Amino acid sequence: MLRLLSGLTAREVVYLPEVLVRMRTGGASNRSLANILRKSAEDYRALRSNRVGGVGALAWKNLSKLGQFMVR
Repeated sequence: MLRLLSGLTAREVVYLPEVLVRMRTGGASNRSLANILRKSAEDYRALRSNRVGGVGALAWKNLSKLGQFMVR
């Protein structure tokens, strides 16, 4: 998605003020430490191969999910 957006001009991008996808918290990738590490490695490879981020983006992605586990 980021690669798609990076090729567009500001006039071609529009804001949609509605929820398009609603996902549940948890899931198979968060059930064990091994799964979390595997998911993080895959995320890091995707970020680097698409040149949209690195360790900082990966840390932000994972830390932004901490609130999901605090609500339980």
